Amino acid sequence: MLLTLAQRITVRVLDSVIERARHSDNSGLRFAGGALHRVRTVVGLDRVRRADELPPWSAEQPERPMWDSDRRKMRKWQLDQGIVREAGVAPAAAEPAATAVEIKVYYKRGCPYARAAIELLREREINFLEQDVKGDPQTLEWLGIVTGKKTTPQIFIAGKPIGGYDELRALDVSGELARMLGTVAKPASATNEPAFDDEILVEDLLARIADGHEVLTLDVRGHVEADQTGMLEHAVLIPLDELEARANELEQGAVWIAYCKSGTRSRQATRVLRDQGFRNVVSLKGGIEAWLAAGAPVVRLGAVAPRTRVRLPVVHPERSPFEAAGDYAGVVAEVLEGADLVARVREVLDECRPMVQQDGGDIELLDVQDDVVHVALTGNCIGCPSSQATLKQGIERRLKQAIPQIKRIASPQLV
Repeated sequence: MLLTLAQRITVRVLDSVIERARHSDNSGLRFAGGALHRVRTVVGLDRVRRADELPPWSAEQPERPMWDSDRRKMRKWQLDQGIVREAGVAPAAAEPAATAVEIKVYYKRGCPYARAAIELLREREINFLEQDVKGDPQTLEWLGIVTGKKTTPQIFIAGKPIGGYDELRALDVSGELARMLGTVAKPASATNEPAFDDEILVEDLLARIADGHEVLTLDVRGHVEADQTGMLEHAVLIPLDELEARANELEQGAVWIAYCKSGTRSRQATRVLRDQGFRNVVSLKGGIEAWLAAGAPVVRLGAVAPRTRVRLPVVHPERSPFEAAGDYAGVVAEVLEGADLVARVREVLDECRPMVQQDGGDIELLDVQDDVVHVALTGNCIGCPSSQATLKQGIERRLKQAIPQIKRIASPQLV
């Protein structure tokens, strides 16, 4: 370790000296800097050599996938947002146009945000390059200088950094990513009907309602049609020709599902609303005809009050795998002190440790003071955006369940 440290310091010093010589106004210094660089290359001081090379790793098969519960939640969210479709439901895939714009993803293996970014690019069938920077201090230092950030992934488009997964997702949702890459999908079939992706299937809408979700629906047919055929329960009725003038009656930030007779006018309605700033509006594919064909219920015009906003659900902390580490129901609130308290804290941390170690990290107990547990996450958890969620939603909740006197958790990873 000392030899590696000395070598690293020497390489850094030589880098600084040679760089100064290259930019010097003195030709003699520039010549000396070039000669010094050639000599250090020969003797092997041009870079820090690793004692143990990292094993090869393929992004096609991550070493440790995310928890199954998280994967199912992410998949459901992608389906709800229309990012992906279930097999057998999607229209024929369009041929992706090749892009000359280079995308490169710098990531650390095991990072969930890096996996999400890579999966998004693959879902869009966008060609990209990837580089694992774990254990590569020189590239990490360069990324920190260029981007001003120490987290991964860092994504570059045409040589310019755009940020991480959140920024990539925002570009994708707004359509800016496709414009930056200059990719325009070719029509999958030679039909007269234009390709339209912002649609929801009747089965998906029924599934949402069956799950107990309140939905906002917008009927853009005329009053006569709605009276003859019936409406979706709690739907707001605004004919298409009145929609532009009456859009202010709708909550702009909510998710709206527009429908008509067959789906044509509702697609026009989504365009009208989006022009007025509505970002979350989709069309019911097949309209009321598909709804009735599926045997779904309708109500008479005016039978129920329209729903213009939904009640926000009470947000509970997401269930964590740490909750399965043990059953602390009916724990006696015995007040522990000193070594007994530290020993009990270590027991609970040992129960949580396997869940952290399976992603290449670990938990280190620093101290217990005034019923506040001081810990640090090590290994892959350092710099991982999920570390705060692991600490607050996982370890802290587990400690409070097992030891009721614990007030909170403190850690260098918590900002």
